[in-house]
Amino acid sequence: PRILKPITAVHSLILCLLSLIMAVGCTLSITSDPTTRFFNAICFPVDMKPSGPLFFWAQVFYLSKILEFGDTILIILGKSFRRLSFLHVYHHATVLFVCFIWLQTRQSMFPLGVLTNSTVHVIMYGYFFLCAVGCRPRWKRLVTDFQLVQFVFGFGILALMLSQHFFGSGCSGIWGIYCTAAFNGSLLALFFNFRSKNYVKKTTEMIKLS
Repeated sequence: PRILKPITAVHSLILCLLSLIMAVGCTLSITSDPTTRFFNAICFPVDMKPSGPLFFWAQVFYLSKILEFGDTILIILGKSFRRLSFLHVYHHATVLFVCFIWLQTRQSMFPLGVLTNSTVHVIMYGYFFLCAVGCRPRWKRLVTDFQLVQFVFGFGILALMLSQHFFGSGCSGIWGIYCTAAFNGSLLALFFNFRSKNYVKKTTEMIKLS
């Protein structure tokens, strides 16, 4: 239906702006508070209290994942069932639960998770907004590439956090971190597979045809 295009545009713009606010807010919370500098944002003390600016942004991030269900609803209403890939359904069905674990376990590393994911979503929902208003940006592939970069970056930070946990005084929410690592690993594999099928193979076929 034609009415879905402006609704999709508004939905995407709201999530783009909300993601930008979360990215900026989380960055300011990490850098402005001397008790939550970079390494402290990676490894919370074991007795960390679930309060303060960082946990505020974690709550906002959690609620934003509920708003993101609108993506799936709009796809169904538009009968674009081809877009309901396993990656899309799996991601939206599980990400809210993972964010809930972040909060329940007072998980270390979540500030950087909020920051990187929100930054990627600024780009992603910005792209969706432009598509909804009739533009066709040529950087669709970058959306997937940035998704992959955030997961690789996350595993690099995970290595730093684990060294701090096992050789330091311990980090809060270690079991939540294991759960998140498994989830991110599955998403990394799925996004890599998506990229290979949609970009690498098509590029190879075009080269062969030329």
